[in-house]
Amino acid sequence: MKKILNSLLIIVLLTSCNTPSVKKFTEINEGTITNLYDAFGKDRKGLKQDFGFSCVVNYKGKLILFDSGTDAKIFEKNLKALKIDLRKIDIAVVSHGHYDHIGGFDYLLSVNPKVKIYLPNDFFSLGAPVKFPFRETEPEIVKTLPKDEQYFRGERVVEGMITVPTGRFWKSNVEYLTEAKEVLPGVTLIPTTSKLMGTFIKYPPFEDNPQFIGMPELSASFATDKGEIIISGCSHSTIETIIQEAIKIRKEKIYLVVGGFHLIPYSRNYIEGLAKRMHDEYSVEFVAPAHCTGHLGFSVFHKVFGDNYRFFGLGETISY
Repeated sequence: MKKILNSLLIIVLLTSCNTPSVKKFTEINEGTITNLYDAFGKDRKGLKQDFGFSCVVNYKGKLILFDSGTDAKIFEKNLKALKIDLRKIDIAVVSHGHYDHIGGFDYLLSVNPKVKIYLPNDFFSLGAPVKFPFRETEPEIVKTLPKDEQYFRGERVVEGMITVPTGRFWKSNVEYLTEAKEVLPGVTLIPTTSKLMGTFIKYPPFEDNPQFIGMPELSASFATDKGEIIISGCSHSTIETIIQEAIKIRKEKIYLVVGGFHLIPYSRNYIEGLAKRMHDEYSVEFVAPAHCTGHLGFSVFHKVFGDNYRFFGLGETISY
């Protein structure tokens, strides 16, 4: 019997030695926001800085990914260095369709293909379904043509087309938002439209005076006992507009504003005026600028908010 037990013990030990080690992932603590992708931050082993933005939020036990940076390989590298498992993401949010915010979604979908993703209603960048209205200037001419030359054999009038997306997200579990929506209890996504990065339609009757179409953008607002936490990807529609919309929709105090404020091209006077309005008029308590806020923006907001400025470089975690 003793020999049998010894033999079994040896088999167990050998088997355990040959078993592949299970990768350990970091537990993301509740009530935190972690910067996963950015071009600045402390020198941390394994993390690669790159221009773009992504963060992950643990809110009431739900993991929310907000944007995904520029390069899917860098995004993957940073996540592995931070030991964050994207298979545990409950929902993801795309702030807007620029490359430096959506590249890493290819990696997310490779490991978590069924995750729910919320996107702004942007056809040009994100493939949202959209109807393009157009009509012929002489619609009666169709009656002079044989059936074979008539669209849909003359059985219906063509007054535009509806697109069907077949891009990055076409097989994914996505929802395009045009209105504010509470996607999880306490988590509200807020659409705004940027006048800065939109496109033009020059089809008749707009060939002389093109019709302007703004760029849709999504920001997220999280309800907390201390007030709302707003996360913005790039603030092309301006961080001030986003704050105004959040106040209008949520009707709560703004506790913290996090993310890209898109201030690199702006003058000191503009940035100082914005920072002071956020502090004095909108009563924002804390700020954590990142990404496209710019060096001057970091400096000005640090001066205006003082001890209520939160450093939020790559790999940093903010508790709220």
